Amino acid sequence: MSQAEAIARWTETFRGTREALALAQEQRWQPRLASASASGRGAESGISQPSVTIGARAILLGATITGGRDAERDRRLEAVKAKGGGRAAPARQPLPARIEGGALGRARHLAAGYQPAVVKVISYAHGVARATATGQYVQRDDVVLETHDGRILADREAVADEISQWSKTFETRKESQDVVAIRLKLHGVRDAPAGRETYESAIAEGFAGHRHAVRLEPTSDGELEARLVVAMAGAAKERFRVRDEQIGTDQDGFTQKRLDARSEAAIKVRIEASIGHPQHAMSVEPGASRHGRDGVAYQLRQHIAKFGTLIDDRGQSVTDAAAARQAARDWGPSLRSQSPRDTMHLMISAKAGTDVAALNNAVREFLHDRFADHKFMFGIHTDKETQGHIHAHAVITVKNESGQKIHPNRDDFRTWRQVYAEHARAQGLKIVATSAMERASSQSYGAKDKAIVDVAERPRPQRESRDRNYAADPINHGLIEKARQRIATARENPVKLPLNDADRQAVSDGLKAWSVVAREASSGTPAAEMVQRLTMAQTLGGIIHTIEKRLQQRLGKEDKPMAITSEQMAKDLRAMNDAVSRTTDLLDGATKDQFRETSARYLETLAMRVDFQRMQERGVQELSRADIQRLAGVSADLLIERAEAVRLKDEREAVDAQRLSDRAIEVQRRQESRGGLDPQSRRDVASQRAIVAGTQQAAAREAHEAAAAVEAARVLMAAPGQPIPKALLQTNELAKLKSEQEKVLGEVEAQRATSQSVKGQRQR
Repeated sequence: MSQAEAIARWTETFRGTREALALAQEQRWQPRLASASASGRGAESGISQPSVTIGARAILLGATITGGRDAERDRRLEAVKAKGGGRAAPARQPLPARIEGGALGRARHLAAGYQPAVVKVISYAHGVARATATGQYVQRDDVVLETHDGRILADREAVADEISQWSKTFETRKESQDVVAIRLKLHGVRDAPAGRETYESAIAEGFAGHRHAVRLEPTSDGELEARLVVAMAGAAKERFRVRDEQIGTDQDGFTQKRLDARSEAAIKVRIEASIGHPQHAMSVEPGASRHGRDGVAYQLRQHIAKFGTLIDDRGQSVTDAAAARQAARDWGPSLRSQSPRDTMHLMISAKAGTDVAALNNAVREFLHDRFADHKFMFGIHTDKETQGHIHAHAVITVKNESGQKIHPNRDDFRTWRQVYAEHARAQGLKIVATSAMERASSQSYGAKDKAIVDVAERPRPQRESRDRNYAADPINHGLIEKARQRIATARENPVKLPLNDADRQAVSDGLKAWSVVAREASSGTPAAEMVQRLTMAQTLGGIIHTIEKRLQQRLGKEDKPMAITSEQMAKDLRAMNDAVSRTTDLLDGATKDQFRETSARYLETLAMRVDFQRMQERGVQELSRADIQRLAGVSADLLIERAEAVRLKDEREAVDAQRLSDRAIEVQRRQESRGGLDPQSRRDVASQRAIVAGTQQAAAREAHEAAAAVEAARVLMAAPGQPIPKALLQTNELAKLKSEQEKVLGEVEAQRATSQSVKGQRQR
């Protein structure tokens, strides 16, 4: 059976599953007049485990789609043992045995009315002010807080005093400087087309490797100046730094922001080498620096409001607050931002109706179990009980008494849920640690989303005017609406698609477990609905995985890539597209949107491969400069400009190295020309010979690297689509250039795929 036929078969299986699920949901909400009547309807509708279950192993093959790991999490320490840290630990309740039976045991408990354990990190804080604000938020509405050593904090002052004591072990380093506003002035450059080109070249070279956005402004004397927002971290580990410089005396003077000498010199040297403008005729004036992505968005918004549209280093326009936020997300990975963490805000949730005293005891036991060597405070909030839940909030020091820090990852959260559930059951609460993927659940949204919506809809009494202004500002309307949509989607709880091996395995295990529970229970129960839900998740995930496998074959990522013509590929693509379209028609709501968007990404890339296969069959071996410029637009020119910049840099370094070598040789000759050298002079001559040898080696190396850069630039200018030969990758700059080239080609393929996908839809 071909993969296209398998998709069609899955589609038909899914159709029956979808209809059964819809009928099951309808019956669940209808008044049940008699159990016999309800059972009869269930039998007629066929609400039971599907007779055809998709083989889980068949859809578990292939590469995993994963994300990168956070560097902080990679440095995490072993789990903190519950030692008590020298404090008198409260008496412990005996813990019940862990739930046996894996997914089946968890499914049985959920079917019996147990609620899932929920443990989340809401935020981290650095410094006394932020940590105090977090603690006082937990203490709002006169909630009583309990500390790690059993003391009660009854008011805001007590919380502030407690955090003040904790702060003795807080980090002293500051947040990193990540983005800065800079005013660049090239004195004597007039406001004319040639002058603007001069500025563009100067900025591209002076801030090369740093993400930036700029607007050129005319001055009153007819010249130009550039207003920039610049990421301080750049390529080759370069980072600009801003310092305060004292002007005048302490009584009569003032301080102004300046780039440190090294940063300012680097910018000016590069600009002078690029356009020949003398360094004494240029000024680089920074403003205050900001931290993180929020700092990038803030600086861009400020410049847009004051000067107008900015153009970033990749030729994109930054026109409004939404574009500023998108730019901040794009710049994020390059910021190399560092933010110290002193406290962690943990939230533990339970459903409305949960015994508050029992929950309080369970949370206390859990915190002493997992964070025995840390200081913490916690309290219970019941103000959301009318909305279906209550919460325990805990503020915990990140650093323990031994100076070790916690960096929780996915495994830690799994362990925390298990330990919390055990302590909850010891208090008589029906709580079980489970996996959301075992239920194909999407019931999750960020704490930031909730905070945004709460501020917009329920202004805080102490900040009512400020919150109302925030909600009324048109700049924030899109942000607030998107947060509302994410919350609404989570409450709708659409079927979550399994897109990697771990998620597919969890869905498969969940389906097997809930199928057993459904057989043990009567038809029409929530267990039967869960079977239908997980069958849907497995089927949809299987379709996506099949397309992914076919894409890997086309990209040659498998050991034995399939030899196939473009016409066969196009026919296969149409069959997959039809199957996806038929499946999409059976879906609704957020599940439909998620499936359509995910499948479209793979189908578009596959469509692009069809187009490139056709080009290869016509004898086209590489993309020409015209092809790249037509498909990638400004990216090709930027790539070539970057190659030219690398070439110029390496040639300058080669010249400097040769000049240094010549100077060292001249000094050596003068030393050796002297007669009757004393022992110290002879030692100086030997040392000078070593310097000469080193400088000669450096000059030769720099000349070799410059030659490689020249050749790489020539290759790119002749054919931007031809990969840079590995033999030319002599420097980090050239290696990064090759990465940039690959990224541009990837963007070309993505754009190419979009047009091909539209053409494929018309053919249907």
